[in-house]
Amino acid sequence: MAKRKTKVKRNPKGGIKKGDKIHGQKKGKKGEAAAYVTRAQALAKLQVPLADFRKLCILKGIYPRDPKKKAHGNDKTYYHQKDIAFLRHEPLLNKFFELKTFMKKFKRLIGRREIKDAKGLEDRKPKYTLHHLVRERYPSFDDAIRDLDDAVSMLALFQSLSADQARDIPVEAISEATRLYQEFQLYVIRAQALRKIFASIKGYYFQAEIMGQQVTWLAPHQFAQELPPEVDFRVMLTFLEFYRALVKFVNFRLYAELGLSYPPKRDVNRDSGSAEVAALEAEMREAGKAQQAQAQQSEKDDAEVATGVVADFGDQSEEALEMQKKLAESNRMKTTFRGLKVFINREVPLRPIYFALLCGGVSEVGWERGASAGSTAGPGSAFPADSEAITHHVVDRPPDSFENRKGREYIQPQWVFDSFNIGCQLPIAPYAPGRAPPPHLSPFVDDQAEGYVPRQREILDRFASEASGQQAATAEGGEGPAKTASQANFEDFGKELKAESKGIWHSEYREQQHEKAAARMAEASKEDGDDSEDEKDEADAPDASMKPAHRPTEEEEEKLRAKALMPKKHKRLLQRIEKGEAKKKAANTALETKRKKLGAK
Repeated sequence: MAKRKTKVKRNPKGGIKKGDKIHGQKKGKKGEAAAYVTRAQALAKLQVPLADFRKLCILKGIYPRDPKKKAHGNDKTYYHQKDIAFLRHEPLLNKFFELKTFMKKFKRLIGRREIKDAKGLEDRKPKYTLHHLVRERYPSFDDAIRDLDDAVSMLALFQSLSADQARDIPVEAISEATRLYQEFQLYVIRAQALRKIFASIKGYYFQAEIMGQQVTWLAPHQFAQELPPEVDFRVMLTFLEFYRALVKFVNFRLYAELGLSYPPKRDVNRDSGSAEVAALEAEMREAGKAQQAQAQQSEKDDAEVATGVVADFGDQSEEALEMQKKLAESNRMKTTFRGLKVFINREVPLRPIYFALLCGGVSEVGWERGASAGSTAGPGSAFPADSEAITHHVVDRPPDSFENRKGREYIQPQWVFDSFNIGCQLPIAPYAPGRAPPPHLSPFVDDQAEGYVPRQREILDRFASEASGQQAATAEGGEGPAKTASQANFEDFGKELKAESKGIWHSEYREQQHEKAAARMAEASKEDGDDSEDEKDEADAPDASMKPAHRPTEEEEEKLRAKALMPKKHKRLLQRIEKGEAKKKAANTALETKRKKLGAK
């Protein structure tokens, strides 16, 4: 039997009548507008409250979109349809429904004061894991290492906080974040992977090289933190929950690469004996002893890698030279403090200093923090303050407030960071207690690219080149004056140190230099007095070599023509870029002028 044809409604004015009387198609049902939904529509599709939806998006790595055409208004938050469909098949969604049902039953039992039944129900509380999400978001281990910056920074932040019941910050989250961060630090010490340190107002910036990837994180200062009221810690705890699962996987894999068991074993007596130190320093001490045995093996491996690169690309190729340079820098940092015995006073921040020292090659470190009355060594310290084996003593107080012992150097904490960053031990005199130390420059800033190289950077680079046994390359083009100024600054710095060793105060040395400069200027003015009249006549005469007005080159003309053909949006963007570059150039010029004025005094 033949199918009956459906009648199509005909428009009296002609054409086929569709959904809408006027346009024939409803708005937002086709094209880009139909590919996005608002947050309210997403909540209706998933049947979850806003808090669960936000948590689910954070765990799955789904973020709002910014479509060009906002069909429901500019004040709405939009998500892609595929992302919402992705969430509808998430197993965690069913767990959230089970938790919601559990909370209803639990609150009803508590309201009826059926405590026994409530405890039994609490033991059967639904639980979930995030293991499948870690494997889903990071298919390879390199992907997880690349995304480790935020994870380690979040762990370092929460390990410095305290549990707060009013903010729903549980004790379990703080303790686990502390344990995972300590285990990650232990790996960095064992592998000697730390490359850069910078102390700032926000905290301590660290950068480690792990599996060929640069991992940078920020550890806050160990002070009592005041929790700001405008921060929603529920969102931060959701991020922390995922990062805890991620770092567990990463730590397990990293420890397996070194042939170590995970999690590392702890001595219960040592934990109870060094409660304030939280057993981190005690485990770091064991790691420091074990790292020396691995340092020799790593140096052999690096030498084999360099030999392989030279065999593949040639002795003078860019790849071979770059590989040799990186290996030399990493080896210098690994052996910066090798052979030293360092003691840390109680006023010095123990964690970052200890971490830097062990990554730099120190095997044993003593500290005073947590020491009882009448004792000079804290719990877990390798040796007391009066030990004769100490070579360097880190203090941060005036020199008249502690006893100077012979046979050791007294330094400020900045000496540890600056020495580690350049890979060699700096002179002690500028970092002596009671003196204003040199500027603490960030190793994360490329001064050459910024356009201004501070005097302290030139001095540190000269020390680094001497430590690596490399001579400064011959200057090309405009780099010649900068190299000459660097050498002159280094020589002046050495003369100042020699004068201080002879007992001459810095102010007296400066006055002597000013007097010598004034005498030389007086002699030069006398010599130039005879030629002043000739110079005056030459100045009055018209300059025959006056250059004509500057004409743009072909490249400049091509740039102007391309700029004229640009769209207005791109032209404004280019103007902002040029304005920023001009502003940076003006700031560098001002710094150079200020530096010249200070040097002339």
